Amino acid sequence: MHKELSHEETLAFLARFHGHIGPYLVLGYRAGVIANRILGEDPFCKRAHTMTGFKPPISCFTDGVQLGSCCTIGKGNITVSDEGEPRVRFELRDGSRSLEISLSDEAKARIAAAHDWDEADRLGRHMLDDPEEKLFIVTHHTPSG
Repeated sequence: MHKELSHEETLAFLARFHGHIGPYLVLGYRAGVIANRILGEDPFCKRAHTMTGFKPPISCFTDGVQLGSCCTIGKGNITVSDEGEPRVRFELRDGSRSLEISLSDEAKARIAAAHDWDEADRLGRHMLDDPEEKLFIVTHHTPSG
């Protein structure tokens, strides 16, 4: 959906909506982009459920998911549960396919090592370009039967 944006344009897009750059925002955005690539870009054909809760900084992941996937609060195709985890499940509305995206141990460790706003900003900027396999665990689900 946002393939036409450069690195800096993407960061500006994220910051304009969210107010600042940080790792959870960027990782949520990237998770949304992954879901679009796998399940399709039509935001009306899928829904998202994040497990972040509503307490920053982890809840920033949900803002990123909205921006990356175009599943939004306004359209009613994203929900949030208070599990305190940067994890999201996407599913097609017809139930035919779904996927769950969570953070890798490496990504979690890098976030834990960022001790102030400047470090979090720098980390988020770097994570925008890091290889997906270093950042995420993606699990595909198909219904049985």
